[in-house]
Amino acid sequence: MSVAERQSPSYRVEEVPVEGGALAVAQWGSGEPVVLALHGITASHREFAMLADALGEEVRLIAPDLRGRGRSNGVPGPWGMRAHARDMIAVLDHFGIARADVVLGHSMGGFITAVLAAERPDRCGAALLVDGGLPIMPALPLHRLPFGDWMIEKVVGKVLGPALERLDMTFESAEAYRAYWRDHPALRADWSSYVEDYLDYDLVGEAPRLRASTTKRALLEDIRTQLFEDLVPGSLRRMRGPVRFLRAPRGLKDDRPLYSPGRLRRIGRRIAGFSFADVADVNHYTIIFATRGAAAVADEARALLG
Repeated sequence: MSVAERQSPSYRVEEVPVEGGALAVAQWGSGEPVVLALHGITASHREFAMLADALGEEVRLIAPDLRGRGRSNGVPGPWGMRAHARDMIAVLDHFGIARADVVLGHSMGGFITAVLAAERPDRCGAALLVDGGLPIMPALPLHRLPFGDWMIEKVVGKVLGPALERLDMTFESAEAYRAYWRDHPALRADWSSYVEDYLDYDLVGEAPRLRASTTKRALLEDIRTQLFEDLVPGSLRRMRGPVRFLRAPRGLKDDRPLYSPGRLRRIGRRIAGFSFADVADVNHYTIIFATRGAAAVADEARALLG
């Protein structure tokens, strides 16, 4: 039985109006505490299926496909962290939620979380940053460089590898797309029906020219505001806390981590209510896609919910 076939009876997806279109927004659970979950840069809400199972019915988990991704990939710009943060306010308004008890951001979702929490602290409770949301490199003045997009793509290509390469490819079937990912060093040891469900959902179009759903233009604009401008560092300094960071000891290719403990300590001194912890034996993907990772993230979310 696939993940999609065994989804909780409370799993549902609906369209939420935002500037320029509508986001596909998923919900699991029916409890009172609300966790708003924001996915990574080329992902979708389906990355949180295992987390939803770990949290159970007593927590209401709300997870949109961000504009330019998943079934929201037709929503045009503006893109960038502020645009995504505005979309999240529209999502909360649509569901009549005055304040998300926890805003959880994985990877790029962590950067959106920082901007959202800084600009609308009245709508956000605790922030849970899952291997993302803190600067990875000093901001570069790309507005002064005539080849900014070219440089961004080169830098991102070295970091993301297959996650970026696939946006220029087509696939003849869902099986071919799974095969493309099956030997990825970050996923092959933790391959599961959850991973397959996530990959199947990512495909759009018709066979034999299926493609990944992420809009490349959206990705490049998001990377610009995420990593190469001062928006996120400034937002982190304005957050009120608590801010909990969960670190994956291994990175996107099951190699060196995105963050060292020393870097987290240095950055954390400038963030109100900041603390961090490692999630044992995970990488940047399996902190969400492996049972041990999802269970640890769920435990941290429950602790913040109190």
